[in-house]
Amino acid sequence: MKNILILTLLLFSFYTNAQDAYHLSIEQMLANEYNLLNGEWVFSNSEIQNIDNTFEYGAVDVIPLTTNNQNFTQVSNILNEIEGGSGFDSGWGMSSQNPIQQNDICLLVLNLRKTNNVNDLGKVTIFAHAANNSAFEELLVVQLQNEWQQYLIPFRAAQNYDIGEFIAGIQLAWEIQEIEVAGMNIMNFGNNYALEEMPFQIHNDKYGGYEADAEWRIQAAERIENFRKSDLTISVTDANGNAIPNANVAINMLDHEFAWGTAITLDRIADNINFEQELENKLLNLDGEGHRFNWITPGSSFKWPGWEEGWITSIPEKIKAVNWLKDNDFKIRYHTLFWPGWINCPFDIEANADNPQYIIDRARDWVDFILSYPALQDIFDEYDVLNELTTNRDYENTLAGFENYETGREIYTEIMNQLENYEPEKPQVINDYVTITLQQTKGNDYDFLQNTIQETVDNGANLGGIGFQAHIGAFPTSIYEVETILNDFADQFDVPLKITEYDLNDSRVDEEVATQYLCDFLTMIFSIPEVDMFVFWGIWDGSHYRGNAPLFNTDWTEKPSAQVFFDKVFNEWWTEEQANTNANGETTFRPIKGEYEIVINYNDETIIDTLDILDNSTLNYTLNQTVSNNNLLSETAISVYPNPTADNIFINTKTAIKNIEVFDLKGTKFNIPIQTQNGETIISTNSLSAGMYLLKIETANSFETVKVEVLR
Repeated sequence: MKNILILTLLLFSFYTNAQDAYHLSIEQMLANEYNLLNGEWVFSNSEIQNIDNTFEYGAVDVIPLTTNNQNFTQVSNILNEIEGGSGFDSGWGMSSQNPIQQNDICLLVLNLRKTNNVNDLGKVTIFAHAANNSAFEELLVVQLQNEWQQYLIPFRAAQNYDIGEFIAGIQLAWEIQEIEVAGMNIMNFGNNYALEEMPFQIHNDKYGGYEADAEWRIQAAERIENFRKSDLTISVTDANGNAIPNANVAINMLDHEFAWGTAITLDRIADNINFEQELENKLLNLDGEGHRFNWITPGSSFKWPGWEEGWITSIPEKIKAVNWLKDNDFKIRYHTLFWPGWINCPFDIEANADNPQYIIDRARDWVDFILSYPALQDIFDEYDVLNELTTNRDYENTLAGFENYETGREIYTEIMNQLENYEPEKPQVINDYVTITLQQTKGNDYDFLQNTIQETVDNGANLGGIGFQAHIGAFPTSIYEVETILNDFADQFDVPLKITEYDLNDSRVDEEVATQYLCDFLTMIFSIPEVDMFVFWGIWDGSHYRGNAPLFNTDWTEKPSAQVFFDKVFNEWWTEEQANTNANGETTFRPIKGEYEIVINYNDETIIDTLDILDNSTLNYTLNQTVSNNNLLSETAISVYPNPTADNIFINTKTAIKNIEVFDLKGTKFNIPIQTQNGETIISTNSLSAGMYLLKIETANSFETVKVEVLR
């Protein structure tokens, strides 16, 4: 009887400690697909034991489930019932059952999906860190799909962790949401492999709005058509006021109204210490077709410690560089006048943290000094006056309660008023990263930013814009969230919105995803009328703070993202068109807003004009010559009527029509019945809904585009 009992206990121990089928399948997958062998599990190698080892906190309700149609069997259904002030206000996870040594190469494995039981969201932060928060190995926000997806996330241990000293799991308080997690564990490979040999899989190609047929694309195209373009009519008459048909009119875009720019380091231009000729070349001719940025941010050169401690290059070289930029017609953003954290100020500020008056005087003196510096007068066109005030709160905490400083944030308005006294016409921008960069559409930091901006305005500051840093991480911020954030701030504040620092700086995002995301991001921000600026945080790997700039490799070869940017900004959103005037001496265009050269040619006479086209406009040009009636009845004259029309469109020409095409303002082509009757061409509008349409009419001698309004 005793022997039977011992055998039973041994068998029970074997079966409860034996590796289950799920963990065996993961080991086989890692060996077969990635040639990774001889790892050890940090948690148990039993799904059931791991489920028993989980913890949760915050407003979550966890229901254990089982499944038989996956390689795992145990599922935790997690309902987050309350939206938190931050994503980590609720969570689920488990603690280590085996030790980890410093520098061990580990691979976190888990399976996630969202459900639609509560809403159609699905956003969690995957975490892996010390139980006492002394070291964070991974904090990664991911957006979930309805289908199960496996995540593989490698890391190198920053320190030793004994049993129970390391935790991993998910944070869920982004939204009220329901998700499911299964099969979470960590495989520890010790020092057998390099981190670069580990797989990385987070499905970051499926960011919100990635689908080619996503509805937001149609809506964005409509907004771009409505808000980024103008109706332009050009009328040409002779010296006697007679309309001149068949005058050739060309409109050639010279520059965008919209601000397109990049940050640079000033040591790289103007023959400075680290001069890079190709950078100068690209700034002056970005795409090889003569197009270029119109704004530049001089990186860290003019930050308070950057000036006083000689960052980047010497003061004379900084002055020489910004003068080179001015001489070459760039507008320049000052970044950044005041960054209210000790770590971002000169060393003596924190040393006097217990002396509020010293800090106030030092800040005032700095602002007076840099704004009155003789060589910098009329150099800057816009100022990042306050930077990252949501997470840099040392000034406010020190000054709160001192004399008239109730919150301590009153110093922000004082600094903005100082700038107003020196540069009353220059926009003052408050710049922060807790929105697009951190994928936050609400929460404590988000609310604090909005409240503090409103506070400075209420206290009398002349706010000229809000800057949104967009340092996009391993899982790109949802395009829908970008839209939500920008629309929310547009509703709250009547000032321009600016994308001030864009890069996709995580090397774990492959080029295809980075390229598509840039295309989508540009489309969304350009479609929002309140946005007036987009600035890359560097364009070249050779001078990027993470060596991973969006446009150019170290050897200046173009990345795929470069062509996307060129195609969008200098092709799709760039207008170069020409047409002949009609029988009334008019021709119409719908150009992207910006600066244009207008060229009119007729009978060896040319008119050239340069002007901004920012609103619907009619431009009238008069030729010095007079024109006979025979010329006015030109063989190439085209007449389109009635316009607007609720029925048919009639077209009269002196020569035969070769082709007619009909488009709406989004570029959709319509196959419309066309007939000829008594010498007139007739287009039926019965199949068209109410709206504006473009008729592209080609004859043997001319080509003209006419805009027609259809009424219903």
